[in-house]
Amino acid sequence: MKTKNNEVITALGLWNMGACAFHSPLPPREGKDLIKKAFRKGIRAFDTAFSYSEADSMLYSAMREAGIEREEYEIWSKVMPLPTMRKKVDASRRRLGSDYFDILMIHWPTDDKALFSSLKTLESMKEEKVTKEIGVSNFPLSLLTKVMKDFPISYHERHLSLIWNKTWEEEKKLPIKTITYSPGGLGLLGGKYSLSNPPDDERKTIKALSSPLFPCLLEKINELKDKYNTSQYSIALSWVIAMEPWAIIRGVGKEKDFDIDIVSMEIDEINQLTKMATEITSAFNQDNVFSHNWLLQ
Repeated sequence: MKTKNNEVITALGLWNMGACAFHSPLPPREGKDLIKKAFRKGIRAFDTAFSYSEADSMLYSAMREAGIEREEYEIWSKVMPLPTMRKKVDASRRRLGSDYFDILMIHWPTDDKALFSSLKTLESMKEEKVTKEIGVSNFPLSLLTKVMKDFPISYHERHLSLIWNKTWEEEKKLPIKTITYSPGGLGLLGGKYSLSNPPDDERKTIKALSSPLFPCLLEKINELKDKYNTSQYSIALSWVIAMEPWAIIRGVGKEKDFDIDIVSMEIDEINQLTKMATEITSAFNQDNVFSHNWLLQ
């Protein structure tokens, strides 16, 4: 699925097309148009989840309207590790109009007992060809390494951005393909928000906003934006690409969002950004950017 020159894969994230996001979901017609546009732009992987609800149907409808066969694109999806897991997987398949997933993942970790049972179920679904590959999402490093010992996990989906790079250096050494999401720091790195002007949704609780280094990070991003004559988001995305994950999931709200410059920053600039990201991230004792702590060691 990578290009011939081994570039990082870009997938379209469908989170903002469902009702579960912190922002208003995109209307069906707008969502479907963006999905078609993504395919025309060469994107062949689409990331969804059972909880994204309407997004599944938008993907199916968009591809059907465009006359695109299922084998021409990949579906990566996620489901919570609950006793109803199989029912939710079947419901997702119906909404997607697909017999199978290319990658199916546990969406978030839960307690050990439920998680172990769900991982066994996930493994069975791979054997049954409900999914080609299996993985997990939003797992802290300690839990990720733990489940990798007992289950054939091939993928991990996690947040990676300049406001959250916890354990990235350790994770990239693992024999697993990491899919990262929200390279723009959930929209916080575009210059619109600050401690004095936080977003008016649940993102205002993200602790990076309260870091004394956050304004310094924005200042550095702006400095690089001006140097390379590009946007703040372009700098944030280019840094994530420089971290070399296997894939990056991008959320798109408008057609112009597809046309983002990728900047080849100097090594010392990348290192400066990495140092700031690490200092912001390490200041908070939490498992992920959303401040959840699963306490699964």
